Amino acid sequence: MGKILFPSFPPELEAEFSRSYNRDAATVARVALMLGGIVFLSFYVWDRVLDVNNSLVSLVLRLAVAASAAAALAIPRSVFVRHFQPIMVAVITGAGLAHASIMSIINNGMMNGIAGVVLVLMYNFVFFRLRFLPSMVGGIIITAAHEAAIFCCLPVDEIIVQNLFIVFTLISGAAVSYLLESLFRTQFLTNRQLDAERRRANGLIETLFPARIAERLKAGEKVIAESHGEASVLFSDLVGFTTLTEKLSPGQLVEVLNDYFSMLDQLTEKHVVEKIKTIGDAYMVVAGLSDTERNTTEHIADFALEMRETMRNYAERHHFPLALRIGISTGQVISGVIGLK
Repeated sequence: MGKILFPSFPPELEAEFSRSYNRDAATVARVALMLGGIVFLSFYVWDRVLDVNNSLVSLVLRLAVAASAAAALAIPRSVFVRHFQPIMVAVITGAGLAHASIMSIINNGMMNGIAGVVLVLMYNFVFFRLRFLPSMVGGIIITAAHEAAIFCCLPVDEIIVQNLFIVFTLISGAAVSYLLESLFRTQFLTNRQLDAERRRANGLIETLFPARIAERLKAGEKVIAESHGEASVLFSDLVGFTTLTEKLSPGQLVEVLNDYFSMLDQLTEKHVVEKIKTIGDAYMVVAGLSDTERNTTEHIADFALEMRETMRNYAERHHFPLALRIGISTGQVISGVIGLK
């Protein structure tokens, strides 16, 4: 991944990040919308103190901004999350334009309105949880409206002083917005990697243990033990394998065992039996450990007959002097997960 403004993602991953960011930011942003609407409307008191004669017009503008915030809050959450960025930009730029208009209408509004502009910019860059580029769009529109309002009405020295506040607010807000998005991008990538590792670990557990036992282990159970009224256990080993090991290289030996065990693993799924362990050329399976299994002896016997036939065919194809020795026992069984490794 390259870097433009911050760590960038391929298109599909970028879309996933956008959905994740909007979903996580939506709750905080909705609270900020509610508070922002209340604060913006409350500044009507400031309007009346400065100019009671024109305060009615300012009240209409402030009510319009508060209504836009309320309308955004009324949007269903799923729609709000999907269109989070444009909705928030629309509300904050509307507030910025309304504030610039109020500054132009109220007597001495230009001189006293800088605090309101800074507050609107802080909502834009921080509280509304906009991403960096949308927040820059909102910040530029708000600043442009403020500049248009003061340009023709204030002396040059007052314009310079107010622009110092605006410039430093823009720089500070943009820096915070940039750092926050970079942090969220890094966290998003870290979470995806952790999820992948968690799925890999869970998959490994499910490979090593029956599904029901894997779920109990993942749930945090420390002691797992079960008693089964009747189960059938099969033990088998290869006859002639010791002699064969003297004729094969280590690589060939492992290849033969891999072929053999892979064939038997496929048969376990076919006959609904569970592989328990392998030691050397020995292979152990059991039927009857799950509550859904019935007639465990039939399952294990069918498995034994087919594994014998499979081994015979394999030995004939490769001209190996191999055969199977198989034993089956049926009765009460206790099963459990023991040890640390």
